[in-house]
Amino acid sequence: MPRGLRDLGPDDYEALERVRSTFIAVAKVFDFRLMEPSPIEKLHILESKSGPGIREEVYHFKDKGGREVGLRFDLTIGLTRYISSDRGLPLPVKLGAFSSMWRYDEPQYGRYRWFYQWNVEIFGTKNVDSDAEIIDFTSTLCNKLGLRGLSFEIGDRTIIDEFISTKLGIQRNDEVTTLLRVIDKLERKTEEEILDEYSSKGVKRDALIKMMNFGGLKGEPDFVLRSLKEEGLTNTKSLEYLIDTLKTRGVDGVTLNMGIVRGLDYYTGIVFEVFAEARNLGALAGGGRYDILPEIFGRKDSGATGVAGGVDRMLLALQNSKMDRSEDNKVFVGYVGEKMASVATEIASLLRNNEIPTILEISGKNLRKQFEYASGIASFFVIVGPIDYKEGKVTLRDLSSGAEIKISKKDIVERIRSGF
Repeated sequence: MPRGLRDLGPDDYEALERVRSTFIAVAKVFDFRLMEPSPIEKLHILESKSGPGIREEVYHFKDKGGREVGLRFDLTIGLTRYISSDRGLPLPVKLGAFSSMWRYDEPQYGRYRWFYQWNVEIFGTKNVDSDAEIIDFTSTLCNKLGLRGLSFEIGDRTIIDEFISTKLGIQRNDEVTTLLRVIDKLERKTEEEILDEYSSKGVKRDALIKMMNFGGLKGEPDFVLRSLKEEGLTNTKSLEYLIDTLKTRGVDGVTLNMGIVRGLDYYTGIVFEVFAEARNLGALAGGGRYDILPEIFGRKDSGATGVAGGVDRMLLALQNSKMDRSEDNKVFVGYVGEKMASVATEIASLLRNNEIPTILEISGKNLRKQFEYASGIASFFVIVGPIDYKEGKVTLRDLSSGAEIKISKKDIVERIRSGF
């Protein structure tokens, strides 16, 4: 198997589907319409988001017609291309997707070259309420999955740009990008390492120190907003409004972090990342406002904001969380004697028609072997035996507690749904 890829076994796929079904349910509640962008794009389309350098990070090739194409590395590009090509769509448009993609980067913990992401985007508005809607969606999805104790760290690129322009006197695009890279490396390198690296590139030491101090500003929203105003920065209204509306929406775990910048040439306003308590996983999800991308596709009338989350990292974070698996309670239907096989089949069909996951004995095992097998994969065991069935009963056993009752066939569904 190629490096960075892996098979998704039954347990992995079941976990993936749990995230997918939860995502679909929350998307419906928030009125995001789901779609599937093309998995292959023209290479210049992929470069529209991240520049020519993205060639080193994606799978790209020439097709049989000699055209340069590549496998998608995210969902945002395809969604943006889609809304930009259909000018008949009434704005705003709320779209989402859940699918796999490919990146040719170095495999590491929680990161593969073939992976799944979920994504929601709002096109057509440039107000902060859209950013709040995206963060609210992300918080709701995490809560529904069972993730707790998350930190929603929010920044604002317009404030960072104002600081660089007014406090450091730097306005050239290449110099601004360099200082954004300085902030972006604060989580991964020491200040001395950053000073050595960028001083050798000609960046003034004083500017580097001021930039790192500013990027290190994070904490409770009131504290950070007050500090920004004391610094003399004025572009704080969007953040103030966002914090107020997130409180109204009941979003917990919100902090402000001036070190959040994300895509250096891509995001234009509010940006955010979501972290679990164990930060070694990196960000579980992240996003923000990227009005520049629809403009590249010819839609200057369409602002854009969105979020993407990595399914693998979310599943790793969930390993230490207690998830409600009640919907996965499986029932094993076994029987004693060949004459009871048809009755067991009838009961299994009854349970399945009521959307209860059911395993029917089909291997010819004796009752003891049936029990041993069921104990490893099911929560309940229905035993169909000739003596009980003469009285119109079957035995229902709770495999976790060992408790069992004799019950009529018509009552099985209700008792299993009630947890026995």
